[in-house]
Amino acid sequence: MSRITELAQELHALASAGVLYSKVDFDKERFARARDIAAELLALNTEGLTVEKATELFCENDGYQTPKCDTRAVIFNEKDEVLLIKDYDGKWALPGGWCDRDQTIFTNTIKEAYEEAGLDVEPYLLVAAHSHYKHNNPKSFFSVIRFFVLCNVKGGSFRENDETTESRYFPVDALPEEINTHKSNPDQIRLCLKARHSEHWVTEFD
Repeated sequence: MSRITELAQELHALASAGVLYSKVDFDKERFARARDIAAELLALNTEGLTVEKATELFCENDGYQTPKCDTRAVIFNEKDEVLLIKDYDGKWALPGGWCDRDQTIFTNTIKEAYEEAGLDVEPYLLVAAHSHYKHNNPKSFFSVIRFFVLCNVKGGSFRENDETTESRYFPVDALPEEINTHKSNPDQIRLCLKARHSEHWVTEFD
């Protein structure tokens, strides 16, 4: 990530907090202008990104800037094969997604596993809480904390849905090439397998 992009992100975070907390309309307007400048800087430094799209991106994520939470349901079968789902972009990943505001890490893991893989699961171990900057996508515009949760399957089966086209178990040492490493990378999957066979696992976090 370039220094210009880092500065644009920081400027956006400061400006968004200013828009949220300022009591004076004139101050709100100045902070909003600073946010627009941040969007223009980002667009100038990012190939294929227009000022309009950058502005829209920042406005959609307004307010005080905190990391987004993403949960990943980690499901192994009796052969230690891991369940992956295929998104409509053709890439494979662990079932999961953004944690909705009315969900917890526990309940969102259940919800996403059901929506994307058609499975009823019981989460039982939080393996890791990873910053995407260190493990997944350092070029992302926003900060994400990704939670990897081991789950047992209680029932269900894959069904057609609006988010995924297929689910399949893969050997951990033979994962598909088309894996979406922005969502879950092979090292994280191997870490989860290690946790599965550990008697006293300590949650890894950044």
